[in-house]
Amino acid sequence: MTVLVDNAVWPWRGRLWAHLVSDVSYAELHEAARLIGKRRLGFQGDHYDVDEADRERALANGAEAIDSRRLVRRLRDTGLRRPGSKPSWVRLAEWPAGSEVDDPMGALQSHGDPGARLAAGLEEYRRHLTAVGVALFADDERLAALLEIDHTMSIAEIRPAVVDEIVHGGVRAAGDRSIELFVAK
Repeated sequence: MTVLVDNAVWPWRGRLWAHLVSDVSYAELHEAARLIGKRRLGFQGDHYDVDEADRERALANGAEAIDSRRLVRRLRDTGLRRPGSKPSWVRLAEWPAGSEVDDPMGALQSHGDPGARLAAGLEEYRRHLTAVGVALFADDERLAALLEIDHTMSIAEIRPAVVDEIVHGGVRAAGDRSIELFVAK
């Protein structure tokens, strides 16, 4: 595992942030990020932004601390540096925890079959949807549903065939976790 994290020196929203990368593969990076509770929707094209708490968790999981210049150099040397490739997610709809997810298809209707597939994937989680926060997103290539859940909730590993990918996030520093459903357009 060659996951790298630089120093948390970038200020944003009252916290200091660092970058989490892999110089081996994006698959390795996604798994390292998932283990510390980062959402796949937070992937920045070639890295994840991590705050100080997430950085410490990444280091505890075996990430290597490295300065920013060496981090970028290692990404470039391995061909994994992709500046400007950050997905541009647009929020389509949101239902806060405790509210009824009334009509996800209404927000997804204009996306045709991929929207219907994502709505069908959400249907697999129907009995949990009032207890969790749900948000729907779209970018140029995919649709996504984000389900925010309390880490104590027991949700079985559901693999509906209608979605392309499901990411069960690890417990974040705040004690919650997420499930993300993705469908290609």
